[in-house]
Amino acid sequence: MINMLVKKELALYFRNLNNIFLPLVFFFLIISIFPLVLGPEKNLFDKIIPGIIWITAILTTILTSNNFFKDDFNNGIIEIYLTSDMSVELVLFLKIISCWFFTCFPILIFIPLVSLLFSIPFQNSMVILLTLFIGTPVLISIGIFGSALTLGLAKNNILTPVIIIPFYIPVLIFSASAIEAVSTGLPFEMQIYILAALLILVLPIMPYLLKYTLGLSINN
Repeated sequence: MINMLVKKELALYFRNLNNIFLPLVFFFLIISIFPLVLGPEKNLFDKIIPGIIWITAILTTILTSNNFFKDDFNNGIIEIYLTSDMSVELVLFLKIISCWFFTCFPILIFIPLVSLLFSIPFQNSMVILLTLFIGTPVLISIGIFGSALTLGLAKNNILTPVIIIPFYIPVLIFSASAIEAVSTGLPFEMQIYILAALLILVLPIMPYLLKYTLGLSINN
């Protein structure tokens, strides 16, 4: 069953390559705009580029997860999941992982290139990469939960970001703190541990929350 679900998710993403390339193009467009806005203030740009990368990653996850269940809802697939004998939690977990892999993982691959283009020190670049690797699955999970929570509502495009952005704040705070710590030569391990704890807390329970939330959204 797992092989079938994995093949189905792969087919869905490769059938519509926009789901893969659009977040990546969006990420690079936002990153490239900031140097034009700031002008010749290189010292200022060097200080804020890690924050720019993280904020852009957040915007990318919102773009990706905003209407995550829309097609499945319109096609009646969610009802099939909820009424079938298969493990709905496993299906939802695989959908979270596949969404992260095809939308956020390509961004992680290009972080060394971004670091090279903007002359980010190697150690700082590695910490940025590590925080994104740990933090983006949490962002994707929360974003998908927001999409399930507003499923079927007429103005869910507006409501979903309003609901999920406050839950993004802890991830952003500890990621920014880790990057700031390594920039000033201070220990950053505690922030990484907290991010890892958030990941361990959110990822296992999210499929169960999604199953319950989808059931409520459909019944209403």
